[in-house]
Amino acid sequence: MKRFIVCVFLVVISQSLMAANPMARFSKVIDSRTIVVERIGGNTEVIHLANVAIPAEDEQAVRDYLAEKLAGAYVYVENGNVYRSPDALFINRELAYGAYASSGVKMRVFGTSDPGPRPQKSAAPVRAPMQVPKPAHHSRRK
Repeated sequence: MKRFIVCVFLVVISQSLMAANPMARFSKVIDSRTIVVERIGGNTEVIHLANVAIPAEDEQAVRDYLAEKLAGAYVYVENGNVYRSPDALFINRELAYGAYASSGVKMRVFGTSDPGPRPQKSAAPVRAPMQVPKPAHHSRRK
């Protein structure tokens, strides 16, 4: 009976912990340090990104970067730290390192690449085994 009570207690506690920080859907960018997310119940929440200091001249670049990286994504929010799902991109770190300033290659991933089976290579011709000369047989002296 004690085991049953402990199991029920653990299930209830784990459910309440999971509900404390659920995933949220990104909604919009307010400024370079603030985003809006929609929780599962439909209520919106304003998130202030922790440990992010953006110069005033980069404000628009950061807003565009956030809108691009978070568009249509679910995020995990924990004490102002934002992680994009499903690849767990740490948005706060990207902003702190200035990823918004790089004009790197813009890539979109639409799915997995499956080029199909590879063609079979023709087998290398089999060589005849190398002939090893037999050692000369010397007679033993007595």
